[in-house]
Amino acid sequence: MSSLNRRKFLQSTGLMLAGAQLPFGELPTLAAALGEPSQAGSSASVWDWIHNNRTLIAEAYNPPFYPALDYDPEKAVRIAKDLNADSMRYPAASYYAYFPSKSGYPVHPELKGDPMRETLDRLRQAGMKATAYIPFNHPFMEATSKDPRFADWTKKFTNGKPMTTPHYGYMDYFEGCLNSPVREVIRTLVKEVVTEYAFDVIYFDGPYQGMKNDRNYCHCAYCEAAYKKKFGRPVPNQDEGISLEEKIQYLHWMQNDVALGFFSEIREFIRKARNVPVLFNNTALLTPRQWRNRAIPLADGFMFEAAETPEDKLFNMQLGQSTGKVIWTYVGHHTQYNREHIKDSGVRGWFSYPVESEELLLDGATAIASGVGIVYWSLSRFFYQPEKPQAYDSGRFVREIFDFQQKHDALLRSLRSQPQSGILVGAQTIDWFTGSKFISKGFENGFHGAYEVLKANGFESEPFLDWQMTPERLARYEMIYAPSAVCLSDAQCAMLTDYVRNGGKLVATHMTSMADEFGRLRKNFGLAELLGIEAVGPEPYEMSDLFLKLNSGEVIPQDAQIFPFRAHGSRVLAETIDRGRRANLGPAMVVRKEGKGSVLYIGSSLESIYVETRMKRLRALFGELLTPWLAPRRAYEIEYRSGVMPHFMASPEVLVLHLLANTGNKTKHMKIREEFLPVADVKVRIRVPDGKTVRNVSLLRSGQTISAKPHNGWIAVTVPRVFIHEAVKVELK
Repeated sequence: MSSLNRRKFLQSTGLMLAGAQLPFGELPTLAAALGEPSQAGSSASVWDWIHNNRTLIAEAYNPPFYPALDYDPEKAVRIAKDLNADSMRYPAASYYAYFPSKSGYPVHPELKGDPMRETLDRLRQAGMKATAYIPFNHPFMEATSKDPRFADWTKKFTNGKPMTTPHYGYMDYFEGCLNSPVREVIRTLVKEVVTEYAFDVIYFDGPYQGMKNDRNYCHCAYCEAAYKKKFGRPVPNQDEGISLEEKIQYLHWMQNDVALGFFSEIREFIRKARNVPVLFNNTALLTPRQWRNRAIPLADGFMFEAAETPEDKLFNMQLGQSTGKVIWTYVGHHTQYNREHIKDSGVRGWFSYPVESEELLLDGATAIASGVGIVYWSLSRFFYQPEKPQAYDSGRFVREIFDFQQKHDALLRSLRSQPQSGILVGAQTIDWFTGSKFISKGFENGFHGAYEVLKANGFESEPFLDWQMTPERLARYEMIYAPSAVCLSDAQCAMLTDYVRNGGKLVATHMTSMADEFGRLRKNFGLAELLGIEAVGPEPYEMSDLFLKLNSGEVIPQDAQIFPFRAHGSRVLAETIDRGRRANLGPAMVVRKEGKGSVLYIGSSLESIYVETRMKRLRALFGELLTPWLAPRRAYEIEYRSGVMPHFMASPEVLVLHLLANTGNKTKHMKIREEFLPVADVKVRIRVPDGKTVRNVSLLRSGQTISAKPHNGWIAVTVPRVFIHEAVKVELK
């Protein structure tokens, strides 16, 4: 491998790209290429209902499907109707198939008749839509099973031992290999579901190539044979240590040739057999080297399951929507007890009990504000309860969420995010960078911190993936914020440079562009000339009690991890002070103009400090730095209130400023249930677009009409009460 030069190596692995394309390349979007409606928000789309759906999941990895089969189609559809769902997701399979499959996939031993067909029939009678859940090599083979086929279908370590994974606490399961005969089983299962049942959407959980052992290379006979046929060598042995080039070659092969190649084949079959939308589970989008992360161009949309906070959820939803795809999200998935006293973290608990909390309302409100489809998790919450869903707080909360969606359906479908700033999310950095001073949480806190500090200052932003960067995408934003996006290709650095020279504004922090797209460190920043800086050494510096000293002389807290640099042709705005040693460590922030645009470089992940501390002075500092750039064209202003998060959406006829009040009584643990308090008298201003006049101003939740007249191009509103969610609606003419 070491004898290959870089060009030949890239050619051998299929990584040579045309022009300024991206590291792994985008497979073509089949629906778009064939003229099918795949973009979210198309009012002409025959699939339009999936853009603002109200779906109840029948989850089959737990009761009433597994381990025992108690499922009753009539009861399930009745619960969906009671919740005012417009659709239901039925599990064609999970650990077992839940229809009389002849694919070879194990059928539940207690299955009688065809509950999948009966469910579809009852949904049709109720005027509801149906989504088929199909596991795409999600672990399903019980490790205690005597089925002789399983030994041939599993991923193998170098010693031939099968790989296993726990899931939901019931038992361990063999991890399947997509190069094994399980591939044909999946193909046949999909064919049965698509051709014999009239589902409106096909939803895949995967493709997986392992779960707990997803990053362990497979040495089964099928992988070894396929790898040797293509590359003339065995699958690399991780136990003996392998080069970066070997990692890239194996991971690219497994991701694109095996996992996405199979996904592409399946998607093409569905298009020809029954052209219905295809979505998949992409919750691990920012998890390192996941096989399905690059499947976005192949599908019509994807699902983010859940998030720990409303801020994270809103970020995830916008990141998903930036891809141009339909996005769904779970509501209620995280409502289980925190089980901190249980040794086995895989034992979850209370999946089939209606955990009652107002945070469910906040979860739903966040999804509504972001404009995505909502999927309630799950049927099991109410299936065993003696009363109808609305006898319980959880049922009433879900019904309230779905009723609000239905009432404002046309409005919610028409709205789109209006970002001033794009946040460059370093998926390449997460996949490939291995610097000794970095942990994955650091990168996560960087892009979440950028998002939250912009929100806190009333600047609307949209995260987007580095590998989807194009000049056209960059041109959508007044400003790009690149929070420690370490791994950027030469082509990506050139795109950002051209963006600035053409009038764009760029904020870059910490080690942005210090490595190429595969994590190979450069001697200097790839953006050094643009930023007006020079790296001092290859690694960051960490020390307690570091401070920023502004040119005014003010001293405020600095990140304890900085990247030393020199300023070249840029103006220094602040220096780093080591207070304990009475030392000046050099520049901390610099700014310069380039062409028609401007750049700001911060030599630390200062945005991470904000998300970790919510320090008021840092919020104000970012406001001082960015207001001159963004204020002239901002869409709204909001009086800062702790816990209140704004989110601005618009159409040509309507402006909507959502206010999400995350003011729960949580004091310590992440997963304790919360109750919420209202926030009173929230002052906002909304800019009236040029050439438009205001027809009406109202509040969506309360229904109250607001008497407000434009003044100097702005509408000023005091929202009297925000309990979890309120939205100011400005109708234009």
